[in-house]
Amino acid sequence: MNKVLCPIDFSEYSLNALEFACNLLQTKKGGITLLHIFTEADFSKSIKNKDEEKSFESLRDLASEKLRILADETKKTFNVKCDYSLSIGGIDKTIARYADENDFNYIVMGTQGNGYNEQTVIGSRTIRTINETKTPLITVPLETSFKGLNSIVYASDYSDFDKLYLQKVVSFALDFNSRIKVVHVSHSKNNMSENTYEAFKLELSSFLGYEKISYYLKEYKEDVSHGIEEFMNEQQGDLLVLIKRKRSFLDKIISSSVSKEITYFTSHPLLIFKE
Repeated sequence: MNKVLCPIDFSEYSLNALEFACNLLQTKKGGITLLHIFTEADFSKSIKNKDEEKSFESLRDLASEKLRILADETKKTFNVKCDYSLSIGGIDKTIARYADENDFNYIVMGTQGNGYNEQTVIGSRTIRTINETKTPLITVPLETSFKGLNSIVYASDYSDFDKLYLQKVVSFALDFNSRIKVVHVSHSKNNMSENTYEAFKLELSSFLGYEKISYYLKEYKEDVSHGIEEFMNEQQGDLLVLIKRKRSFLDKIISSSVSKEITYFTSHPLLIFKE
């Protein structure tokens, strides 16, 4: 059974991510846990408020009741197992710790939420959670609704780790009968890179044993992230898989320096694995 953690701050972004997660579980089967986090800011606000009805305990109890109601509605609407938890702490570290300690298969969260930083593409909270957790994370923009996963794109960089992570992607894709499209984007084509890629394809195909997988070598003269964006649009990708490495292009994609130029990553879901 798949265990999915869905952080909830009751914003429309987190509720949309919850709906996306529940639709995933219609096919993958499993249970979902709603996690709401009281932050230090919430605590400080309650201390300053003299109205006893707005005390920290009252706010906590109110959030707990809202979570209970949301969990009940989720069970009835999507026919999935759903429980909930309320924690106190910093959002990104608490999400990461809760997910890692309780062996969740995936975290599914909105790319924006309360405290969204418009300087970033997918929201500062989400970025910090990516950095903290070991659990694979699916980011869901508000504009995204689940329409199946017919086409999954995996961005490759010839890494030795591609075998490991593509095996995980195949396991994820099997339930949806998805076609996996492995793309390597570079600034220029040359015989060496093409020869290397042919060997790479043969080795991966033999190792994975998954028929619905294809490989692409794409030349893009501008930055790699725009090349991936263009490929996703050409191939009508439903989900992009990225590997979070130190100094990887993912760090560049979500940095403020390119956020105004990227349109794709604000309107499609990402599945992010961390080395």
